[in-house]
Amino acid sequence: MFGILYRFKWSRLILNYIELYFNNCCIHGFRYLVLTVLLILERLLWLILLVVSVYFCIISCLSSVDRFKHKSTHIGLERNYYHWNTSLPSITVCPMQRLNESLFSKYCRQHGIREKFKIELWNFLENLANSTYFNFDRIPVYDSIDSTLDQLNIHPEQYMELIYNLTFDGTYEPIERQRIHCTDGQIHIGVRQVLTEYGICYLSNSYLSEEYSSRYFIFGLYPEYNKYLHANRFVQVKIGTFFEKDVGFTIMGFDTEAIDTYMHSPFEVMKVDNNFGYTVEGTSYEPESEEITADANLEKEASISQRKCRFYHESNLTHFPIYTRNICQQECRLNLAYKICRCIPHFYPNNIRNPKPVCNYRVLKSCFPKHASFFLKLYEEDSKHEEPAACYCEQNCRDAVIKTKQPQAMRGTRQLLGSLGSSLLVNSWPRNRLKRQVIFSFTDLLVSIGGTAGLYLGFSVLGLVEFIYFFTLRLVWHMIGYKI
Repeated sequence: MFGILYRFKWSRLILNYIELYFNNCCIHGFRYLVLTVLLILERLLWLILLVVSVYFCIISCLSSVDRFKHKSTHIGLERNYYHWNTSLPSITVCPMQRLNESLFSKYCRQHGIREKFKIELWNFLENLANSTYFNFDRIPVYDSIDSTLDQLNIHPEQYMELIYNLTFDGTYEPIERQRIHCTDGQIHIGVRQVLTEYGICYLSNSYLSEEYSSRYFIFGLYPEYNKYLHANRFVQVKIGTFFEKDVGFTIMGFDTEAIDTYMHSPFEVMKVDNNFGYTVEGTSYEPESEEITADANLEKEASISQRKCRFYHESNLTHFPIYTRNICQQECRLNLAYKICRCIPHFYPNNIRNPKPVCNYRVLKSCFPKHASFFLKLYEEDSKHEEPAACYCEQNCRDAVIKTKQPQAMRGTRQLLGSLGSSLLVNSWPRNRLKRQVIFSFTDLLVSIGGTAGLYLGFSVLGLVEFIYFFTLRLVWHMIGYKI
């Protein structure tokens, strides 16, 4: 009996406290629910009005939250091209002779590799260094290769390291005429040796950090300081304006029989299946570039899921320290190769906590050619259906769309310059560009929710503070006073 009375007393106390809050709160309509002078019908009317108001307030607030999460950014079109600074495209050049003859001869002398074994090892390593998804089947197989690799204690995990050690980085050549460099005639533009899906190549005019380099991918070390590059007037990326004509640069210094050239955005890396083909002469390109820029506050005010794009330092990849859409697709290709062939090609970075096994050259010849189209396109075609690979890559927040006319051969450049190279000349500037912008920030979300709560309920920040105060600090003191 006493327990029932005690529980009734506590229930009554709670109801009285809620009634006290309704009589004193700043939210419109609540006090009419507990006014004793009103009829039951009037109270019921106010209750219905409050329920409807709270319902539509919640619906409107959820709509604002959904807009903030999924529709807070958009891509706008800009046309004020008089004020733009447009970045020139990047060029990646892959020399068709990768190994350095002097370094290779020295290596063979040190390890006692002579005569036909030396010739066969050269052919094997040179083809391995030039191999990728569309020509793995061209790697030569000699009876002596396995025994030679065993003698040198070279396992598949050391393939790329050996190739790198036998490849001279042409950007460090002390003789300027023979150095791989990029210039517009007055200033020097950044060039670095990079590791691509087509082996060791040279990248010029790029915004990507030095983590994208052959030395970092293979050893985890940043490129060494290049005194020859920084001794001259130097820029990382060449830019131009609408009022400038014939802006360009030339990358040269390739002492090889042929080169393969890739042109791409300065915010991106090359795609192995998007080249211009081998050339034994210098080549000139006339590209057109349309940039995709971003607001200065885009990274801070919008998450990756909201803007649906990534900056290069926002990498979520396992094997690569930086992010671009093409690098993300390289990791998809790498994972697909591991799934099908149970190993990965030697030209991928593998300095991770749990490195994947690297393919033996025999696996490269036997497994990869059968699935080359699947690896390159990331979907498999047959007569019935297309089976896509499980791969999703966000766009780059900053990027450029590059279009170019048919390249023109520059005959006689080898005799004139003593080396091969590629030239880029921009004589047509874009009149449109795209810009990623934040149109609904977190501040806008707060204003929207606050305005909605104020419209439907007369609720405010002070009303929220009052609610928290009433059911925390004041409630405690009320309970203590009751017990006393």
